[in-house]
Amino acid sequence: MAAVFVVGLVAYLFYLNHLIGARFDGGTWQIPSRVYARPLELYPGIAIDLKALVYELGLSTYQAVDTEPAVGQYRLLGDALEIHSRAFEFSDQAEPAHRVHIKFEDNRVSRITNLRNAGKLDLLRLPPVIIGSYHPGNGEDRSLLKIEDVPSQLVDILIAVEDRKFYQHFGVNPVSIGRALLANIKAGKTVQGGSTLTQQLAKNLFLTPERSLIRKINEAFMAVLLEVRFSKESILTAYLNEVFLLQQNKISINGFALASKMLFKQSLDQLSNDKLALLVGMVKGPTRYNPIKHPEAARERRNLVLRIMRNHKLIDENEYQQTIERPLGTVKRLPGVNPFPAYLDLVKRQLKRSYSASELSAKGLRIFTPFDPLLQRNLEQGLKAGLNRFGDTDLQSAVVISDYFNGDIRALTGDREVDFPGFNRAIMAQRPIGSLIKPLLLYSLLENNKYSLASQVDDKSIRIKQSDGKIWEPRNYDRKQHGRMSMYQAFVNSYNLPFVHLGVQGGGLEALSGNLEKIGLLKHNVIYPSLLLGTTAMSAFEVAQMYQVIASNGYFSPLTTIRRVTDVDNHELNRIPIDSVKLFDESVMLQVQRALVGVAEEGTARYLKKRFSNQTIAGKTGTTNDARDSWFAGFSERLLTVVWLGKDDNSPVHLTGSSGALRVWADIMARNGFNAFKLTHDDSLEWGYINRFDGGLSRDTCADSVLLPFTQQQMPRKRANCESR
Repeated sequence: MAAVFVVGLVAYLFYLNHLIGARFDGGTWQIPSRVYARPLELYPGIAIDLKALVYELGLSTYQAVDTEPAVGQYRLLGDALEIHSRAFEFSDQAEPAHRVHIKFEDNRVSRITNLRNAGKLDLLRLPPVIIGSYHPGNGEDRSLLKIEDVPSQLVDILIAVEDRKFYQHFGVNPVSIGRALLANIKAGKTVQGGSTLTQQLAKNLFLTPERSLIRKINEAFMAVLLEVRFSKESILTAYLNEVFLLQQNKISINGFALASKMLFKQSLDQLSNDKLALLVGMVKGPTRYNPIKHPEAARERRNLVLRIMRNHKLIDENEYQQTIERPLGTVKRLPGVNPFPAYLDLVKRQLKRSYSASELSAKGLRIFTPFDPLLQRNLEQGLKAGLNRFGDTDLQSAVVISDYFNGDIRALTGDREVDFPGFNRAIMAQRPIGSLIKPLLLYSLLENNKYSLASQVDDKSIRIKQSDGKIWEPRNYDRKQHGRMSMYQAFVNSYNLPFVHLGVQGGGLEALSGNLEKIGLLKHNVIYPSLLLGTTAMSAFEVAQMYQVIASNGYFSPLTTIRRVTDVDNHELNRIPIDSVKLFDESVMLQVQRALVGVAEEGTARYLKKRFSNQTIAGKTGTTNDARDSWFAGFSERLLTVVWLGKDDNSPVHLTGSSGALRVWADIMARNGFNAFKLTHDDSLEWGYINRFDGGLSRDTCADSVLLPFTQQQMPRKRANCESR
């Protein structure tokens, strides 16, 4: 009988040992993938003000101080800032920590001084902000500590408080267990635990929290096996990475490293003794001693730990008296899990092409994006101000801002509540785009030199019999007909009827559908004439892709949120090169761009000329039937911004593209600032003044004249009558 018991016990120990080996050898923890913004590169002359820099430092959990900054801290000095940046290992190079003085003048950086040698610094590359994480299914988040990263003082405090015989026992301390048992019997309930740190680690890694004799036996066996297989340092480091300390919404914050960053905005090696004492004190009851929710209980627990530290000579009496009077020094509230949910959603969707959901949530990938936190802040503030104009809380929005030269998505929102992680309208909401289709339609009409911006068109009624026998009779938005005019004049005023005539009778419909197919945006196999007026549905993201081609002279660059992916050890796994393919004729696209500038100067978007009188902008308004959707797509020197306004139930918003989305676009861009759009020089184009109504050659001094580009074949031959302006 005894032999059977021994054999069974040995077999069971082998089983437990197998569980330990499988967990440790297969990767002890699932590590969330981190998503990084672009690095902030500062240099003399860059347009950034002091407030903007302080905002981004706050996102990076830098701490403001009044004394000389330590690593991860900064202090304000009037119109200057002193910062001690953190080191960061980029995939292409390791950036060391810098201690610098940054001087500002006229909302620009005027000088960067290296405080180590008082020399001038031409470029300061700050580590990127972590803008979000993809967490494993168990809902845990942590930053891993290596053995060499663990502060010795933290170890000393933890052992003094939780397991004084840690270095003497072999996983189980019989004396502690006996002492706890007597105390619990005397009290008639559980008032004291006798578990060692190794037992606590075994319970956290392998067992459930239920209180039973079987679990305690398994815990003891596993603790002994852990001690046999691993060093004390490895066990201690595993404990420091595993222990639960905070709850952030549905995410549990495990390990001292991440808890330190969350509570104090500092890494462990920067913490003072009183802050280390608070963290160690929270081990006993993370909920009960949460310093944000229960500051008094947390303070009492911290001070108890400080007394233990004094008794074990870890601090002297003088430091003890000083530290017990200090405030807790924690943040007032934990930051959001993912403060930019719409952008993070798009990153995850684009990563699915290369990585599974399990890899994203468990492999600790480092995902580098072109996300610009300062641009996002301007977007959010401008969107809020713009929506407040209309006083309609049911009015929804989506905004996409991209760099149209390289396809970088730099900022994005998918809801009027920008931090709401719900339906991402920027990607998922498919809405008719209205007159936003007209720039590509204009290109389709110009590309074969059959028409030019000076071609005369008729703004008159048209009736079209469709394949289903129904009659389609389109109208202008103002329900009026405006007679004969140049194509340019029809375009800038967004008249519908001339373009329906040209689309149906001049081959524009077939050419438009072919050009949409080139970009991957032709949604239907059967092409209806109503496509000419933008009845096709697109998301704001898809509209941004269409206008990216227009703004970049016909070169297609896939819009992306991903530039580089590395593994947890910083080995590069994936690099997204800047890709640009010529899809359209540059000289024709330049003519379209000139017409879009006209929209902003004298057409349906002429509000922009009043608001940004010294800046050249190109853009197009869009309004759908019954004013259900309000659109504006506009671009400056590099930035393309698309704004959509509408309601989820598709009811009218009573806003046109001009009165709605255009105003929000302006509110966003006014906060961000931008450089004027410039048309590229093209030797194949000739410029000439034409009369906007009869399309004849004119002069700048003539009334109704406008300067437009033409190919040699397109240049008008007839002359217009010149009436002085």
